[in-house]
Amino acid sequence: MRKIKQSNENEMIYEFLKMEFSSERYSEKILSVLSEMNIDKSIILNGDIESEQENVLRTEVLRRFRGYPDKEIFERFPSKINWLWTLFDQEDIGKIFYIEYSYWNELSNYTGSPLEAAKTILSGKTIYDVPNDNSIKGAEKIKAGHKFPPLIFLTDENQSRYIILEGHGRMTAYGLVPDLFQDVSVLLGVCEANELNKWYGAMPARPVEVKV
Repeated sequence: MRKIKQSNENEMIYEFLKMEFSSERYSEKILSVLSEMNIDKSIILNGDIESEQENVLRTEVLRRFRGYPDKEIFERFPSKINWLWTLFDQEDIGKIFYIEYSYWNELSNYTGSPLEAAKTILSGKTIYDVPNDNSIKGAEKIKAGHKFPPLIFLTDENQSRYIILEGHGRMTAYGLVPDLFQDVSVLLGVCEANELNKWYGAMPARPVEVKV
């Protein structure tokens, strides 16, 4: 992992919303929230993180959309995080783990690792009848040179593990082609280990050997 430049909470919220907006699963819900607040989608697609007014509005959108800063996916979320723009490479992929969630737990055979999830996908097994097509298509895009939007991870001061906050689907595609996990843009949040443990849950997050 290589640090590129400093970031902040406002940029994390902006990037999180922008990435989720591009998802078929979440775009309609975000549009519904924007409609409730009478806000144009440009605040997400072409926003200004230097605008305090926009930052306040985006924080409220994320609160209504995903419970930020202390509910749903953000339950027990660390309150003090140092956000950095970074680049990740193949040597880091074995230390990347899904958030604690039933689907990702089972897909990864309860390891939390996208590399282990890839084995499940390649075996042809599906979880909860969810097709693996998107992951396979994503891997094919990577092979063709497609660049995905940045991922968002959390880690602690030891940086022995990286927990996915946003980008589980994209990271699963990378798990299928780990040799192409090079110069991947990640917005990385660094917090205290005990705070990360409270948010992440009880999964072991042991580094996984990379085989390519």
